[in-house]
Amino acid sequence: MNNKKTSGLSADWFIRVLKGAAVGIGGILPGLSGGVLAVIFGLYDQIINFLANPFKAFWKNIRYFLPVGIGFAIGILIFSIFVEKAFGQYAAIFITLFIGFVIGTLPSLFKTAGEHGRNTSDWLVLTITAIVIFCIMFFGDQVVTQVQPSVIAWFFSGALIGLGVIVPGMSQVIS
Repeated sequence: MNNKKTSGLSADWFIRVLKGAAVGIGGILPGLSGGVLAVIFGLYDQIINFLANPFKAFWKNIRYFLPVGIGFAIGILIFSIFVEKAFGQYAAIFITLFIGFVIGTLPSLFKTAGEHGRNTSDWLVLTITAIVIFCIMFFGDQVVTQVQPSVIAWFFSGALIGLGVIVPGMSQVIS
């Protein structure tokens, strides 16, 4: 009798809401990645598998991701208000906090990315990319680092976010 559910919602359901909220928060905070948080919380592989094979166990996946989606929306809506207020009053403190968030996710991401090993070309690409990004940030003018808001800019920004979060994982599932 102790195993009998008293309601249709389990503790796991609420945990998935909280994970979704954290991923949503990560999606709107500067320097923090919702995709990285999805990896850390064990959602990323399931999301990629669902997107790669949307009709395989469709309703099971919908039931699984429904609380994640609800949490994601809650995280974005509530935390966007908080971030707007906080940045207005405590910008330096929050910028430092976001830098800490990024640094805090690196060990887990590094471990996950290296599960299949690393070779010299991986380290070379990492080094060259880091140097290029540093040069753009250090020597770049506002023309390079600022984008004027427009529908086209929003479209390409969304496409780049999608490529950065979805495509690398999708290629692992398909191959």
